[in-house]
Amino acid sequence: MESSPAKEIRARWLIAGGAFVLLGFCFSPPFGAFRLWSRVPEMVGMLEVRRGASVLAQMADPGAAIADPLHGAIRWRLLFPLLGHVAHLPGAALFALAPLGCLLTLAFMVTVLRRSGFSHREAGLGAVVLGATSWFFTSVSWLGYYDSWLVLGLLLVAFARSPWAVWLACVWAPWVDERFVLGALLALLCRHVVAIFTGAGAPAARTWRRDYAIAAALLAAFVAVRLGWLGGPPGSTTTVKGYLATLDGQQVPWTRFLFGAWSGLRIAWVLVGAAVALAWPRPGPALLLAAAIIIVVAVGLGTAQDLSRSMMMVLPVALLGLLLARGRWTDGVRTFLPGAALAALVLPGHHVMTDRVNPVFYLYHELAALQNPPPAAMPELRILRGILEEQQGDTAGAEADFTLATRLGDQPSVALQQRGILFASERRWAEARRDFSALVELQPGEPDGWFLRAQIDLALGDSAGARADLQQALAVGSPRWLGRPDVARFQARLNPRAAP
Repeated sequence: MESSPAKEIRARWLIAGGAFVLLGFCFSPPFGAFRLWSRVPEMVGMLEVRRGASVLAQMADPGAAIADPLHGAIRWRLLFPLLGHVAHLPGAALFALAPLGCLLTLAFMVTVLRRSGFSHREAGLGAVVLGATSWFFTSVSWLGYYDSWLVLGLLLVAFARSPWAVWLACVWAPWVDERFVLGALLALLCRHVVAIFTGAGAPAARTWRRDYAIAAALLAAFVAVRLGWLGGPPGSTTTVKGYLATLDGQQVPWTRFLFGAWSGLRIAWVLVGAAVALAWPRPGPALLLAAAIIIVVAVGLGTAQDLSRSMMMVLPVALLGLLLARGRWTDGVRTFLPGAALAALVLPGHHVMTDRVNPVFYLYHELAALQNPPPAAMPELRILRGILEEQQGDTAGAEADFTLATRLGDQPSVALQQRGILFASERRWAEARRDFSALVELQPGEPDGWFLRAQIDLALGDSAGARADLQQALAVGSPRWLGRPDVARFQARLNPRAAP
């Protein structure tokens, strides 16, 4: 017969799994972008996959520098790339670790809430409120972002019962993201507040000083290694000064910072305020907590391009607020959680950055994107852009867009023709002939491909091939096509004796 603890463990995993599925439906991964990148790796510039390309390069060679300047800061965020390198993980398995972290984080939230007296229903609703925030959005909708593990590390520091779990989190979590160090200091403060308000007074001085001193020493050791030995050359994005220099000169309106802060935690900000308010019977810890929150928020917004993501470091305070409210405002929590969970699911989610705001869509929207690519992936628009670039003299950009159009479309005939003409204008005869030959294979019943290849054959000195291709073009061409002046001129050039 199944024991009660086993039933409780299974119930917690079921609650976490249900919250994960519900959040995944409302804030779904961009399946269209992922599929597009898997088919056309040249689309690496898309926001959803650009970090993922750098992470794959890290996994292939963990010691190499990051080629993409936008993501140079991840140079030493090596936990998962190194794991993938050692274990020889395929790319899909490496990226799957991020949503796996989401499930584990939700399960730990449910565990903390259950052992604090929350019912199964209340624990599930609390997990939804805390999960419908930036850390979940990035972990499921951008490849190569492991914010779920960073948040799990912070929650372990704040709420794990064993000090060993705290110390281990201080060892591995900084290698997910260096910002863990800043968030861990706030999480340690949350741990102290929990001990004061949910235990029998403050923890014994000797105990908490030992536990916190070991955690602080581990964090300091990481900082010394990261900024000293692994600091990198001056000016690089792996140094503090070099990284901050990449943020200079950005004219960001103050409203963007406010929106980014809100989008980071959304409804969970109510719980952050509740944590400070309910800790007020002890003004010292309450003021220290409020000051720490302000510092973390200010540093997060001031040192990150992804404004909303930086708010994940405050999430332990939101869970703390829920625990304190349960102890002193039980009926209010029961009333608050259903409406808060509904609002968290219904209100639109956003990735807020200094230079743009990217919405997070529902599952049905992202499934529709599998069949309807975004404008950046439409071959027709790529061809038009390539033509404009060619007219402006940017032949390299035109070639890149024509090439992408050949990969994006199911019928790349127009893109092949435009790229072949571009090659011919640059006297790159062999490459032009290759494109026109592909055009002929795709559309043997159309005269343009044969006619264009005939002209290239003549430029290469193959008169016999030019005549053969011209004969094919004349055989399939319509009367209107046969009467074109350029066709008549080329016939006269090939057969001057037969010309009028």
